Amino acid sequence: MSDNIQFQIVEQIHIKRFRCEYTLKEQKVIELRKKIILNELEILDLDGVSVIHDNQELIAYQVVTAFKDRKIINVMVVSKTQSGKTGSMCATIKKYLEDAGNLIPIENIYIITGVSSCEWKEQTKERLPASVQSRVFHRCDLPNTFVDELKDKKNILIIMDEIQVAAKKGQTIYKSFQAAGLLDKQTLYENDVKILEYTATPDGTIYDLMKWNDASKKILASVGDGYIGSFELLNKGRVKQYKNLCGNDDNDNFDEEILDNVREIKEVVDRFSRPLYHIIRTKNGIYQDNTIKNFKTVFGTTDYKFIKYDRESDIVDINNTLKNSPNKHTIIFIKEMLRCAKTLSKEFIGVVYERYSNNPDDASIIQGLVGRMTGYDDNSFTICFTNIDTIERYEKLWKKNFEDNTIKWNSKTTKFKNGILSGQNTFNDPQNYDGFSTDSDTEDDKEPVINKFKTQEEAKRYYISHLKDTLGGRGPNTVHHNGDGFYEATIRETKKVYSSKEIYTNRNCNIKNGAGYGFRACYENINDKSTLQWWLIHKKINSFKCPDCPICQKMSIPLAFL
Repeated sequence: MSDNIQFQIVEQIHIKRFRCEYTLKEQKVIELRKKIILNELEILDLDGVSVIHDNQELIAYQVVTAFKDRKIINVMVVSKTQSGKTGSMCATIKKYLEDAGNLIPIENIYIITGVSSCEWKEQTKERLPASVQSRVFHRCDLPNTFVDELKDKKNILIIMDEIQVAAKKGQTIYKSFQAAGLLDKQTLYENDVKILEYTATPDGTIYDLMKWNDASKKILASVGDGYIGSFELLNKGRVKQYKNLCGNDDNDNFDEEILDNVREIKEVVDRFSRPLYHIIRTKNGIYQDNTIKNFKTVFGTTDYKFIKYDRESDIVDINNTLKNSPNKHTIIFIKEMLRCAKTLSKEFIGVVYERYSNNPDDASIIQGLVGRMTGYDDNSFTICFTNIDTIERYEKLWKKNFEDNTIKWNSKTTKFKNGILSGQNTFNDPQNYDGFSTDSDTEDDKEPVINKFKTQEEAKRYYISHLKDTLGGRGPNTVHHNGDGFYEATIRETKKVYSSKEIYTNRNCNIKNGAGYGFRACYENINDKSTLQWWLIHKKINSFKCPDCPICQKMSIPLAFL
């Protein structure tokens, strides 16, 4: 065997977040900017824009305490709908900056969401300090602006709102994290990345996050005094079971059962002593037309007003309508609006009616119209038509700390199979990250073996001598250089010239599922051809040394797989 073979096992495994070091000048600048943002937070509190309440102070304390454990990367805060998530975010930023042990540049604090909503973005910015408003990003900002912002940054705090949206592998959050290099545990530790997730309906993300073991923590946020949630509304008799309002055909025939369902709404509306707004969520297309036709048939068009609120309507902000008392009962038909991101003016709302489904998405129910009616500003009379069973199961999940996986929950990121609830393919699944081990693996078991060579021929000879009996096949194929004389590699469908650091960061995804190994060209300096290395990467199989290999005899680390 050639004496030029270079064999190296990467042994260093980081088990906690690194602490960034700053010069005295940098520390001074960070401290001065910290004072600015703390003053801005105090002004927002005094002006009543973002008042920080006692329960939010408690949540902030729990979050900051969790991040003191530098093994922890990700903290999830589950808080009930309209219970003050933005106030909790402000309280957390304040508490984090006030802690003498946390030195973080303000420009490294981000607030993001998978929700595609300019309304969410503007509403969130209004409630946050001016110093962080330029780093509030919704879904459309993530793939480019957010990813570009994170380049070469260390010591980062990413606050995520409504994490149940666009949460599946392959969707925006996953792709953005992938592009930003955040899908690697070692990178997250090396760059001191802290992720804080907020949601009322964690769905599958919470079950996947709990697989992070000591790198994650969940917090169930306590609500403040005077909070009314969906379960409280149910107990007060102000939640009724929703029903089909549109029927199943598009002809001119009226279904008496459907009309009876509309008549039930009219009976509730007519019991109010003054005119109010009544919000009806409809299906799309012809089914919305059918719903409106059924309402006009039952209500008539003389004593009631009918308006539509959707993306095509002239209404920019529905609250500009809702904050004014109507002169007659007004039925507002909404389509694809008023989901999780919107806070409503409730004073003049009489009835809200969720869109009926035979197989409801439980998260959409909790985050939908009944969720918009929760909070600290309950008007004491609104009646919510929605799926009662969802509310009851949500309360059970909450009381069980989302740890009882025998409670069924239907959402885009959960599966309920053989009586067991689990996450389904969310961006929180550790399988989507490099560097996570399973419960039965140690970190050392999970780390691949990395063999480095000067030439392709040396790598191939090594494969034949030491790996072929285990892995089979002929070993690595010959790689040809590009037109510029550089050798390229392909990772996650991206073909380019890679640095050795990039290959190391993506070391686990370099291992082919079928062949059991990866063969990659990389460069210490991607602008210098002389720094070329060939990496043969594979997982361990059995703990043994090759008896005839002088290199293996000198090393205490096994060559083949566990």
